[in-house]
This record gives sequence, C-alpha cells and structure tokens, in this order.
Amino acid sequence: MDIELDIACPSCQKKFKEKAKNIRPGNSKVCPHCRKTIKYQGDDVSKIQKSLDDFERSVKNLNKMFTIKL
Repeated sequence: MDIELDIACPSCQKKFKEKAKNIRPGNSKVCPHCRKTIKYQGDDVSKIQKSLDDFERSVKNLNKMFTIKL
C-alpha cells in the first residue's frame, strides 16, 4: 500500500504530495514551489509505511486462504 501525504514546506508553507515510502531519515526533497531543499528526519513515516505493507500482505494471504477454486 503506497500512500501519499501532504507535506508543508518549512520555508514557504505551501503543501505538496509525497509518497510515505520516500519520507525517510536522510532523504531530501526540493520544494516544487520555492525550490528549497527539505531534509527528512525521524522514522515515524517509514514505520507507518512498513505497517501498511505488512497489513496488505496479511489481507492478500487471507484472500488466498478463502478463495474457492472451481
């Protein structure tokens, strides 16, 4: 599951979309509005993305278990 988040640029305060999997410590993004570089810190979003990926795998496995083949 690949979710997009609204990110507010700390420089110009304008929002843009970014995929959660790209928001990891050490990664950076250039603001599409003011062109300032935003450096991501912390790992909260990557933990959320991992949890969503694990959940998606679990749902797929359940679907396989309960799918009746004719």
